[in-house]
Amino acid sequence: MGHPDTTGTMVTRGATATVAQGRDVDWFYVGSALALLVIVAVGFAPSFYFRYSRSLAGATTHSLPLYLTLHGIVLSSWYLIYLTQTCLIATRRVEIHRVVGVAGAVVAILLVSISLNVVLKAPARNVAAGASIAQISLMVIGDIAILLLFAGLVSFGFALRRRKEFHKRLMTLASISIVAPAIARWPGAEAALPLSVVVPQLAFCAALVVHDALTMRRVHSATIWGVAAYLFAVGASVPLALSEFGRRLVNALV
Repeated sequence: MGHPDTTGTMVTRGATATVAQGRDVDWFYVGSALALLVIVAVGFAPSFYFRYSRSLAGATTHSLPLYLTLHGIVLSSWYLIYLTQTCLIATRRVEIHRVVGVAGAVVAILLVSISLNVVLKAPARNVAAGASIAQISLMVIGDIAILLLFAGLVSFGFALRRRKEFHKRLMTLASISIVAPAIARWPGAEAALPLSVVVPQLAFCAALVVHDALTMRRVHSATIWGVAAYLFAVGASVPLALSEFGRRLVNALV
């Protein structure tokens, strides 16, 4: 009595599983990370990346202070790590993702501390450049609010790293929250602040909401709370920056 030929069945099942896995791969976060990295690259190209390329080419350029150079390196590292992490998850390299996550945690801590130093030193530079007190106050208080938001989102993201649906949304929203300085440096953006910064960030948040609705038939609670926290940070920072407190803070930092 012959044995049934199961080879064809096994191949079919393997192919079906491979196709199913391909369909399960969520490339939305890779696309978001790539878009954010492009925004950062374009925004900081004239003042940071191209500055050093011109210097290497022999052109005369004014060197940046060390703390600004460190800030550019650390901020760039964050978005490169974020893109790497989304690619690792999309290609199911979870173990490598966890190892790289340790580096991400270190970079996040450095980014908050270095960025805060940049924000506190910015008023003196901006006054020298001719910016008004109201403009400087909006930048300083807005940046501090965003840094606090970033720190909170990243902290919760790492705490909930075993719950992947929470983790990836919180880390995405954290990366969206700190892209504002890069957007503000795009051509024409400075004249339309703060709308020129808030609108693109809201577009990223809206994309995440739509993605949730399409893939889950609901908006994930991490998305709801993260977007709400962003709206609160922006909504609270604008009136605070335009208040007497904002003006006094800027005057104290100049």
